[in-house]
Amino acid sequence: MVVISQNPVDNVIIGIVAIAFLVFVADKVIAKSIKLSKKFGISQIFIGLTVISIGTSLPEITTSVVASLDIVRGNINPFIASSTVLGTAIGSDIVQQSLIMGIVGLLAIIRLKVVHVKRNFLKTDGLVMVLAAILLWLFSLGGSISKGEGAVLFFGYILFLWFLWMKEDERIHDHKQIRLDGKDKKGIFIDLFHIIIGLAVIIFSAEYILRVAEFFVVMYGIGGSLIGITTIGIATALPELTTAITALFRGASSISIGTLIGSNITNPMLALGLGAMISSYHVPRPVIVFDIPVKIASGIILIWFLWKNRMFTRKEAMTMITIYFVYILVRLRYFPVDT
Repeated sequence: MVVISQNPVDNVIIGIVAIAFLVFVADKVIAKSIKLSKKFGISQIFIGLTVISIGTSLPEITTSVVASLDIVRGNINPFIASSTVLGTAIGSDIVQQSLIMGIVGLLAIIRLKVVHVKRNFLKTDGLVMVLAAILLWLFSLGGSISKGEGAVLFFGYILFLWFLWMKEDERIHDHKQIRLDGKDKKGIFIDLFHIIIGLAVIIFSAEYILRVAEFFVVMYGIGGSLIGITTIGIATALPELTTAITALFRGASSISIGTLIGSNITNPMLALGLGAMISSYHVPRPVIVFDIPVKIASGIILIWFLWKNRMFTRKEAMTMITIYFVYILVRLRYFPVDT
């Protein structure tokens, strides 16, 4: 159990440093994971839909699991931890599917690139993204997400991965066909070591973030979900922003969109599903009546824009960005405290 200062200024600094470590190290773990996957002959398509999607959601996944374990151990207030985790995951999703998606669309237009998405992708991954949010909302209506409901979300995600595997055109290469020399084997062990160290740092950083969030909730009465949405959620969406923009600049706009939509499936189903399966979650009223409905609505609008023209116009990109800022302003004005 980590110990934090009782000085607000110190805790702001601790929180910023912890978030910076969380995002920076998560990005390095993603890079090492992709590199390791390629060495084992895993196809590019499967890497994009699984390793990158899960990797960019690593901060949210780690925060959820660490919070749930702390709840089970009695090391943290269950309501505050639940609120913070839900705010982080849902806030990150809304940032991605509105603000970041709008930014990606504008950058594509400025660079004269077309954000072109296949309708088959929208029929499957886009639909799953919206359905995952609706399922999360239905489970939350009673004011909590039980362990059984968490299991439905988690194993639903495993089923989704199986579906991706079954429809993949390029199968993972047979390991027997891949010949690794001594240098390759050494490189694999080094990459594994870096991933393990990185995960340890991410877990440690997540623990500090939760403690700082709990401090400000108790000290100033700020809603834990609001902290998650306005600070941690934005920060944990940075890996998706970096990955999406990098893919766009390299001419892979479809990967850019795929990463963002894939992460919006991973967060509610894997991150929150796994966390709820461990400890169950209390769901504050603002999350039920405002945050998740906004996530659902913005997701539907996003899919509609992409389905209509299979690309983003400047007007549609600006609409998505506007949705995010209106959401934040309304959240701050009318739902500042968890009840």
